[in-house]
Amino acid sequence: MTTSALPEVDLPGGTTAVHDEAAEEAFWEVIADPSADDPYTGYRLIRERAPVLRTGDGTLVLTGHAGCDAALRHRALGKGPQMFELQFTDLPPDQLKRMLDRVGDSMLMANPPEHTRLRRLVSDAFTPRHVADLTAAVNARAEQFLDPLTEAGGGDFMRVFAMAFPMNVIADLLGVPDGDRDYLTPLLYTATALLSPGIDPETAASALNAQAEATDYFTGLLADRRARSGDDLLSRLVRSRERDALTDEETISTALILFGAGFETTTNLLGNSLHALMHHPGQLARLAARPDTIPAAVEEFLRYDPPFQLDVRIVLEPLAFAGARLEPGQMVITVLGAANHDPAVYTDPESLDTTRYLTTGTAAVPHMSFASGIHYCLGAHLTRLELVTALTRLLARHPAPRPAAPPTRRPGLALRGYNHLPVRLDPA
Repeated sequence: MTTSALPEVDLPGGTTAVHDEAAEEAFWEVIADPSADDPYTGYRLIRERAPVLRTGDGTLVLTGHAGCDAALRHRALGKGPQMFELQFTDLPPDQLKRMLDRVGDSMLMANPPEHTRLRRLVSDAFTPRHVADLTAAVNARAEQFLDPLTEAGGGDFMRVFAMAFPMNVIADLLGVPDGDRDYLTPLLYTATALLSPGIDPETAASALNAQAEATDYFTGLLADRRARSGDDLLSRLVRSRERDALTDEETISTALILFGAGFETTTNLLGNSLHALMHHPGQLARLAARPDTIPAAVEEFLRYDPPFQLDVRIVLEPLAFAGARLEPGQMVITVLGAANHDPAVYTDPESLDTTRYLTTGTAAVPHMSFASGIHYCLGAHLTRLELVTALTRLLARHPAPRPAAPPTRRPGLALRGYNHLPVRLDPA
């Protein structure tokens, strides 16, 4: 079979896949330094030299907006546990097996029709209408966790607010008992290291242990819901299980995903957004004076420094992508952070401009921070509500937050954010 006989994906401008040693070296340097303050300089070099980069092992690395969007939408590129086999080649075999066993039933790793079935069971809870109904509860949670920062005149924004606020919002939705939340949060925070390529065996072991402990917890909680069902989302999952719509393993993995993903994205985005604002005082002042522009600014924060930098796909069917023949089992890496800085799509993409989406609208220049295609972020509407609420409430109380000490980044590139972000907060 010739390449021309395969399904083909052509990119704008005739962009084709190339092997470029300098671009490949830059990519591996970014992967090797996942806590770097600035991966975007490396992304720019890769995108300028090879927006569709074919590495020496045949992997495609996509850094252009059009290429990432096309890959994430194509049916021949999907998910699967084998992604981890390709990403974590340095892990001992026993750790790799544990990882594969844990993720095999995950909605994040599924393809249609399994993915469609699993997503349909929970998607109603995250529609725009249902999320809008949560506005009052989200406002109350934001005020609750801003209070200690206000009383102290500042503190560690990540530990006091950015973790606690979205975690409690999703825990309320799921029905996780109040007394268990502080126990669960660090477990899921540690377990998400599994999403980042290049982690060392020690980090992987800690993440796997945390994942196993969280799995045991949700196994017990779901058993409790079988005995005492309610109106929360976990009870809905249990009722789906009783109708044979879910296996036990799928029920547990879905609960884990909803809880972990339900706060991780927002936590990291809150820190990234506030850090960016504090280093752009003119835009901070404008936003504090015009809170009606905060929803548009949130789209720019998502574009400028997204919390989710990479999304990986596995080739499911033979395909010609930008002239490169791909066979089943090969890996395609979409670098969402690079796509969001593509000058073919965005004017002055390296600059933060909180008014950018006031004139273009979110549909005109869509960022890639929630991915695209069938795996588009289920919680996108909730994340937007949480960000708008948090920034509106914070700037109403404290229009000029300032850095109190240098921040520290969390390890890992796939989930980009801060472990600590000390701030000073003066009253309005």
